Parts: sequence; C-alpha cells; structure tokens
Amino acid sequence: MHLKCRCPHCGTKIRYQVELSSGFAHCPGCKTQFQLPDAPPGMARGSGGTLSPGVRPAAASPSNLVPPSRGGLGLALRDPMNAQPEAMKAMGRESLLTWGFLMGMALPILGWLAFWRGTNVFSGQVFGGLLRGSVSGEPGNSGSAKVADHIAVVAEISVFAVLLFSALLVLNILHGRQTPMRGVLFTTGLTLLPFAGLSLYFVGLSFLEIKSSEVADALTHLTMFLTLLTLSSFFLLLFSSITSVLGFSHKAAFWLIPGVLMVIFVLFTWITKLTGEISKMGGKKAASLGADYGLVVKSDSERQVRMSFLAEGSEWRREGR
Repeated sequence: MHLKCRCPHCGTKIRYQVELSSGFAHCPGCKTQFQLPDAPPGMARGSGGTLSPGVRPAAASPSNLVPPSRGGLGLALRDPMNAQPEAMKAMGRESLLTWGFLMGMALPILGWLAFWRGTNVFSGQVFGGLLRGSVSGEPGNSGSAKVADHIAVVAEISVFAVLLFSALLVLNILHGRQTPMRGVLFTTGLTLLPFAGLSLYFVGLSFLEIKSSEVADALTHLTMFLTLLTLSSFFLLLFSSITSVLGFSHKAAFWLIPGVLMVIFVLFTWITKLTGEISKMGGKKAASLGADYGLVVKSDSERQVRMSFLAEGSEWRREGR
C-alpha cells in the first residue's frame, strides 16, 4: 500500500510504501533529508518497499539517526506553525538550548531598549495601545532616568517570559513529558519573538523626527497593524507549541490557551505589583499591568486639560481680558 506526504522543506509531493514510514528519505526537489510520517494506526509495517521516482531513502548509518543541524533554526523561523518538531530534531541539544535562551533573552533586552527610548511596549502599547489607538510615547522622547524604573521594566518583562515557560513546562509534565525541557525552552523563545520584534520596531521609531501630521497618522496606523500582528502571531505560535510540540490535540489546545493566559495574567499582575515597589523606591508610583493603564490614561487626560487651560489663560492675558 502506498502513502503520500509532502516534503516539509519545499512542499514536493512524495509517494512511498507503508513499509518505509517513519524512515528517512532525501527529497527529489530540494535534496534535503527528512523523516517520513508514521504509518496510520492499525496499519502494519513490513520490510522493503519503494519510494516514488527520484526519492532516495537515507542510508541507515549512525550519522542519520539525528538529522544534520544545518537549517534547523531557519526551518523553525520559516514555518513555525508546522515545522517545529522537525526543526528541533535537526538542531540538536546544544543548539536548542543556545537558541532557546537567546530568543528568550531578546524580549527583555529589546523591551528595555524601547523603554529607554521612551515607550513601555509591553504594558503601555501591547495592552493599552489597542484601546487607545495611539503610540505610547512620542518618537524621540527619552525614557525615565531612574535606574529603579529600568529595573522594574526588565523584571516585568522577564516575569512574563518565565511564567509562559513555566506554564508550558507544567503542560508538558501533565502530558507525560513527551518534550524535553530544552524543547520547551526553544518553543517558548519562539513564541515570544513577535513581542521582541515589536519592541525593535519601537526602538527604531524613536529615532525618527516626525514633522508632518500625515506621516504621524500613517505611523499610527502602522503601529496598530503591527500590534495586532504581534498579538495574533503570539496566539498562533502558542497554539502550535501546545499542539505540535507538546502533543495536545487541537480541541484541547482550544480550551487550554485561554486558561493558560488567564493564569499567566493573574500571576503577572500580582507579581508586577510586587516589582512595582522598586519604582516606588525611585520616587515613582507602581506600574503594575492593571493599574498602569488607568494611571496612564488619567495622567494623559489631565495633562491635556492642564495644557489647554494654560493655553487659554495665556491668550486671555495677551488680549487683556
């Protein structure tokens, strides 16, 4: 009996016999070695079998038990929704740990740089920007000069990353530890990459000098689009992590994702209230997720009213009224 599949690298259609399922083969299109899918449940495997023309089975040597690490990271970045398991197999233990740690650290570092340039992307933009519909922080403004504020922001972002990793680790344990910890670390870092990219965008935006209102409006719409893209990418990558990496069904992931995010949100709010005490020591009110948005809106509105009142007072004085 013949089965069909597609090459995970280039999408070439491949026809092979059931006896060769779970084995390694070389794609006739891109010449890349990959593992054939498992046989359907209840279908026995025999010996022998043939592949479609042009497809060569990989030699059964010890070097082929683990695919080469070249291209594993690129495969995960090109197709993170479907190719994470194959990419993890291709990368190996050391590469998974290294790239998982680096991608996990990218968010706190880039988030801090964005805050240093005047935009609290995580609390001010990702959660508050959707409701306000405007950029949090004017381009070119400098961030807080207090060291305590910078520490609080880095701690806030790091707490979110650690909570996400812990949640996926708990789900992996509940599902029988099918994925090693290094794999959970890698998929966590990959899931956080959209937030790191948004932070990098705000860092670049802070160096622009915007003088035209049309350009400012265009950047506002672009910022809204990128924020929505970041959030949707985060949810899709989290769905892929729970299904393709941890092994849960799509139906289970549909219910698990809201529950996981709710637990992370509650713990994140509670922990950031504690880290907000660091800002209090620096002479600034605590900037927890729940309270920060309300304080920002209130302070922004009060500042606008105050500036309008001062402008009207100046005009009255100039006219002698």
